[in-house]
Amino acid sequence: KKLLLILLCLPMIGFGQTYYKCATDEMNRRYSTENNLKEKQNINKAEYTVHENSNYVIPVVFHVNDPLNPQKVTYPQIQLAIDILNEDFNGTNPEFNSLDPLFQNIAANIGITFCLASKDPSGQSTTGVTYHYNNYHGMDPLLKSISVWPCNKYLNIWIVNEPFNDGSIYQSGYATYPSTFNANQGTDGIVYNHRYLGYGLGTSSVTSPSSWGAYMIRVLTHEVGHYLNLKHTFENSCMTPGDDVADTPPVDFQGSSTHTCPDLSIICSGYTAINDENFMDYSECYSMFTEGQKTRMIDALNSPNGYRNNLWSINNLNLTGCNTTTNIISMDSFIERKLLRVIDILGRKIK
Repeated sequence: KKLLLILLCLPMIGFGQTYYKCATDEMNRRYSTENNLKEKQNINKAEYTVHENSNYVIPVVFHVNDPLNPQKVTYPQIQLAIDILNEDFNGTNPEFNSLDPLFQNIAANIGITFCLASKDPSGQSTTGVTYHYNNYHGMDPLLKSISVWPCNKYLNIWIVNEPFNDGSIYQSGYATYPSTFNANQGTDGIVYNHRYLGYGLGTSSVTSPSSWGAYMIRVLTHEVGHYLNLKHTFENSCMTPGDDVADTPPVDFQGSSTHTCPDLSIICSGYTAINDENFMDYSECYSMFTEGQKTRMIDALNSPNGYRNNLWSINNLNLTGCNTTTNIISMDSFIERKLLRVIDILGRKIK
């Protein structure tokens, strides 16, 4: 049987607020294969050597699906989604320098650049976006089979109108944890609602600055975190082992809504605060990953599970056309620059 290890994150709208239901544990119990379980145990033990790399580059392809007009999701909208990912994974998002002081010192620059592939699997030029006329929801096995590119070479992101077969248009999507089994089956990647893709462009007013859902543009960052083996910060609620990351405080997740910031009602006993700005929480102030989460993601990128260690290899970057991608973050990007002097073409000081 071809069974998938998937992570479901289901937001629903009610009374002007976004509500979530996450079926991670249930889906792990119901759909995990023996191979998936072994892989998950191995990667959680961090058995692989972590190599410091100043710029991990991940080739990305978007597969956009719609029965009438898949081109409603525009290339600029997708490029903007990539730009947002690159901000969030390199600490250049607007909120990064004004985080809660309790967590500012562990806010991490992950050092990952996401690149829209410029070569397809046959070596032909591509925009990194494919369009498909169909009405498949995100759970339909045909969705991925008609468009998947090799999962060992690309992060596949399937864009749909309805992530789950329940009639809701507001659910965000789901991601797969690192799994060689899923990659070999062509099911590894992310399924995502077009309504939360990019900011202020494209197909919906849901993410307009005045909308309740403006923060939802960063849910793709959340899903990529899962793709790189991060769990929710509220995993196991207040019970150990939590999310298997030592520097993220546990969260007393009560199965309720995305919470405002701060929400003192979900602090676990013995703690004074939660990291509600964490991308892996359910909050309205997504802003950061921690150093512990960085270690876990870099470990996943250096693991053969799901071929994550091949994605950023020099050979694969050549094959996918991402070999010229440079780190979008310079080391002094946060240093305030001042004008020292102006000189003319002959080198004479003007002022």
